[in-house]
Formats: sequence, C-alpha cells, structure tokens
Amino acid sequence: MAAEPVGPSVSALADRLRTRRLRALTADVSEHVRAVLPDYPEAATDCAISVEQMLGELAGEGERISLQETGRRRAQESLPVEWLLHSFRLCARVIWQGLVEEATHAGDDCVRRLLDEAVVVWDALDRVSTLVTKAYREEQSRVQRTTRRRRELVLSALLDRPPASASAGDEAGEVLAIPVRGPRVVVVSTVGSGHPETALRAAGFTSAWVTQGARDVGLLSLLSSDDLPRATETLASCLPGAVTVSPLIDSFDEVATAHRLAALTLRTLPGTFQGIARVTDRLPHTLVAGVPDVADVLVRNTLGGLLTVRAAEREVYLSTLEALVDADGSFAGAARKLYCHRNTVLKRAHRIEALTGRRLTSTRALVELYLAVLAVRMDTNRSGENGRYAPRP
Repeated sequence: MAAEPVGPSVSALADRLRTRRLRALTADVSEHVRAVLPDYPEAATDCAISVEQMLGELAGEGERISLQETGRRRAQESLPVEWLLHSFRLCARVIWQGLVEEATHAGDDCVRRLLDEAVVVWDALDRVSTLVTKAYREEQSRVQRTTRRRRELVLSALLDRPPASASAGDEAGEVLAIPVRGPRVVVVSTVGSGHPETALRAAGFTSAWVTQGARDVGLLSLLSSDDLPRATETLASCLPGAVTVSPLIDSFDEVATAHRLAALTLRTLPGTFQGIARVTDRLPHTLVAGVPDVADVLVRNTLGGLLTVRAAEREVYLSTLEALVDADGSFAGAARKLYCHRNTVLKRAHRIEALTGRRLTSTRALVELYLAVLAVRMDTNRSGENGRYAPRP
C-alpha cells in the first residue's frame, strides 16, 4: 500500500517551519541529543540533516540522498544504530511540537486539521527514520562482509606461508585482532562443524576462521599457555565432529607449519571419530601420514606375509602388535589388554615373527611394525575394506 501524503494544510505548516525556524529546531534537537548521548559524534550535523529531511517529507519535497549517506557513514563508523534511531525520535518530537505551535497560531481550524492528520504526519516522519535505518543496515552488512572476507584472505595466507615481512605480520595482527606474538594454536575441524568464534569470544578468547575445502580452520589466540585446556573444553562444547589442535606456537611465522600438522592429524582419525584430538597425542600417526610413500614401503617391507593372510586372522595379529606396544613389549601386559592368556599372546607373537621375519623382542622391529600397523589402520579409515593393503577374502 502506497504511503498516504499529508494534506496541503500540514504541508504548509511544515514549509513554514523549514523557512522560518529550521535553525532553531535544529539547535533544540541537537541540545536534546547531546544531553542524552554525549558521545554521539557530529550530532549537530545529523540533526540538521534529519530535521530538514523530515520537514521536506512533510512538505512533499524530500531529497533522500543525504539521509542515505548519513546512514551509510554512521554504519562505517560503527555508531550504534540505537543512537541514530533515538536522535530521529527526538527530531520527530521537536518537529511535532513545532507543528502544533504553528497550527495553534493559525487558529482552531488548523489545529483540527493537524490532529485529523496526526497518523499520516507520524507515518511520514517514520518513513525518514526507516530510510536511514535501511541504508545503515545495508552498509553494515556490506562492511561486515568486506571485513570477514579480508580476515579470511589474511588468515588463508598465514595458513599457507609465513608473513613476507614484519609489516605484513603487523597488518595481519591488526586485521585478525590477534597479537603478532603470543601463545596460539591452529584448529582444524571437519567442514560443517561451524565457526565457534562467538562461543570462544564469550569465553575470553580471540579467534579467526575460514572454510577451506572440506575443512574449517581457525587460529585461536590464548592469553597464556595455561589457557589451552580451557580453550580446548570450549571447542569441544561447540564443535561437533572431528577436531584437531596443533601444538602451541608463538608467532605468525609458525602458523603454516602448525596448520599442516593439524590437517595431517585430522587425516589420521577414524571416520567415526567425534571430539578433540591434539597433534601431540598422535605424533606417530601424523609422522606416518606425512610421508605416504615412505609409509607404503614401510608397510610392505615390514609386515610382509602378514598382509597375505585372511582378514579375520590379520586383524588378530594387528591388534596383538598394538597391545604389545601399549604394554611396552610385555607379553603378560598385552594379554591383559586383549583379555586372553599370556600363552595365547606368545603363540600369536611366534606366528607374527614367522610371517614378518622380525623378532618382537627387538625394540627397533617392534617400533617399525607398530608404525606399519598405524599406516594400515589409516589406509582402512580412508579407503574402507578395499584399501591398498586389503587382505584376502
């Protein structure tokens, strides 16, 4: 429905106010705004524009470009929109009072016509505040999109390589609102987990996030290294899916390396994994994942005949090797972990030795076998049962 214009009588009153009392009305409303919002920058300028535009709207001669510019400029300056709207309410009140005074001087008939059109008058005044608010919101959204995009570009560059110069590092710190130096970690999570920036901010942490392909990546700044456990708890509470956290670093120069480690660690996790995994808790896995060609040679050269046995049998031997490592090479300790007799573990160990040609009493052999088992497990996690090392059916 089109806005209903004010009648000629009210238009004449508005034109009279604009011609005779514009400066006085502006001074009056500016005084009110400064009293309520003393920190409002350029309050007098905005009030002058608002009063003139509102009177122009009532007189049927509104020029809205300056109003839109006011809204855009205040959004760029991050002036609270509530301040802007409050100043417009004060302008509308002062103008209404001026209209009433002018109508009173003109006689009862003019007052009656003004009151008859009161709703139309206030609708016209509201249109002005709606216009400036719309311009403010549109510019605010544009600024936020631009700021977010710039933050994403700067963070993406840091995740790829160290800053090219000290000035580039300073600029990155300013854009991301993260100190150039200080404790921080890189966080990598499965895509769709979301960016927990709001939750982290509420917990007192600053962070920046970007989506890269199938991963969400964040740089999380800590107040001190002691804050890492609390930050990890916050991440766990708001990020579903699989999440990896890099070792603590101290500068932007280390971000790219920390990112690679966290991304590698994410690849080592089972597909069903849910929760937080720290790189430092999965260093052997990350080591194997980081050099796939070496891992492939390690598997085939170390496990040997164990790769040729049927799936169920091979799983028994792989689990036995894992239990032996977890038990520091103790057959009795491995038996407890596997819920079987020590002699059962010994029999399996002899069979493993026969298939691989390696003695399980050798620390080097046990380490190599364990790393090979990790590589097989990660291959299965990525490729399912038809991976590179798939056993015979």
